[in-house]
Amino acid sequence: MRARASDFVNGVTLVGVGVVLLVFFFTGRIDQYLHPQFRPWILVAGVIFCIMGVVYAGAKSTVQCCTGGECVHHANNPFRSLLTFFVLFIPLVAGTVFSKDSFDHNAVLNRGFVNDITRLPGAPSVSKTTSDQAIIPPEMLGVDIDETASQPLPQDDPNRPVSSPQSADANPTPASDDGSAQYLPKSADGNVALDVTDLLYAESEESLRKMFTGKMIEVIGQYLLGADTKHFKLVRMFIVCCAADARPLVLPVEVSTPINASDMGWVKVTGTPAFSPNGERMHVVLKATKVEPADPPADAMLY
Repeated sequence: MRARASDFVNGVTLVGVGVVLLVFFFTGRIDQYLHPQFRPWILVAGVIFCIMGVVYAGAKSTVQCCTGGECVHHANNPFRSLLTFFVLFIPLVAGTVFSKDSFDHNAVLNRGFVNDITRLPGAPSVSKTTSDQAIIPPEMLGVDIDETASQPLPQDDPNRPVSSPQSADANPTPASDDGSAQYLPKSADGNVALDVTDLLYAESEESLRKMFTGKMIEVIGQYLLGADTKHFKLVRMFIVCCAADARPLVLPVEVSTPINASDMGWVKVTGTPAFSPNGERMHVVLKATKVEPADPPADAMLY
């Protein structure tokens, strides 16, 4: 009877852990804690725990508990099983019910701000990128558009109308942009929609600075008050694996008038980026023209 009770309690503990994992997965709460590539394993682990718990609770106990001269009565002690239940399962459920699924002001300050994104684990080294090593994808520069690759050059086309040198020079055409700006993501308002990481990478990459300078940018992040009322920090949490290694990325924002925003509340900032030298690095500040409350993005974490 004692062994049966012990097996039942152990089975309930395993099923309970599995149910918690499945709840986190199907409600989307796991998105706040884990990198996307690891999330499917939470579903697998939850199913395995539930199956193990059902099998453990329903398995028939053996009448032989002493083998090889060693007695294992303590393994089927229901009091030890209850202790495991209260030590393992109850705190897990309590954390599930009362956790906020977000980092508060103190948690962000304790983890320390990341101002140089190239120091993050796994971040590409772009601090010494040359013009021949620009990190802008080739397709953004239009090299994937080869529909006219087989067409003759204008000077080689025999059907090209002949124009006099005077007419060719009469209305010179100004040099056009390389066209890369058209590949930037746009918001519904027509502004360039970027993440905090994009502007922080631009500190170390000249081609990105040229692309972003002068454009109206929209960035979503969490509000954190700065040194005075005309400055604040726009925060996004960056994780490599899970929430345990999360680091706060910080984008400085400058406003002309004080704003009213809740601490660590989500806001959308619209403005233009300004880059200036800061020692051996460039430093970016987003000069905001509008700051308004916003809904959290689908993925609150950056990866």
